[in-house]
Amino acid sequence: MKRQTKNLIEENDILCEQLSKEANDVLRNMTGYIQRFGISRYEREKVRQDIAEMILEGEKRGIPVKNTIGEDYQAFCDSVLAEMPRMSSREKCLNVIRDICIFLAVWLPFWVLQYGGKDETVKVTSGGAAWAFLVFATGYVYSWIMSRQIFKKHIAYLLTGGVFIVIVLAGKVLTKFGYVLFPAPVYIVAAAEVILIIVCVVLSRIVDQDYKTL
Repeated sequence: MKRQTKNLIEENDILCEQLSKEANDVLRNMTGYIQRFGISRYEREKVRQDIAEMILEGEKRGIPVKNTIGEDYQAFCDSVLAEMPRMSSREKCLNVIRDICIFLAVWLPFWVLQYGGKDETVKVTSGGAAWAFLVFATGYVYSWIMSRQIFKKHIAYLLTGGVFIVIVLAGKVLTKFGYVLFPAPVYIVAAAEVILIIVCVVLSRIVDQDYKTL
């Protein structure tokens, strides 16, 4: 992560400590909503800072959050997003690749525990690969949907989470079918884990920086 972005995050964290619990909850929902609209991390933190300062100024005067930025938080966020430049196609692509690498880096250890054999190899099966893809794709879609429903915490919000869990668990059945694609030596898997972590760090530094400086 670029130093400029990291400093801004630290400044915002200190700023948010001065806000009430209600204000922090609102701010957290607003930033969660904005982050799924192709905005760079630096730009999101700038928006977070602006909104936090507005809310804090209002609270110092005894003005509730809903009176400072309006009761329709989503409409407020949409008005902010309309004025913000978006990530380029290149940055969006790098962002997706980074997310995939993070998922694989987390998934590999579990894969080794489940499919590792006594001969120090890990069986890569078609069913297991299909389940991994299903978990990632479903999680990505679920996260995308939830970020857009973050201000609407009704029964549909819970149902969507339930559907996600059911799909992931049902997908586990896939691991019982298919065939072995290839056996991977444990040292190869370990090397892949290290490479994935390095790629995640490098991509994070690129994706999270202020796109204006690219």
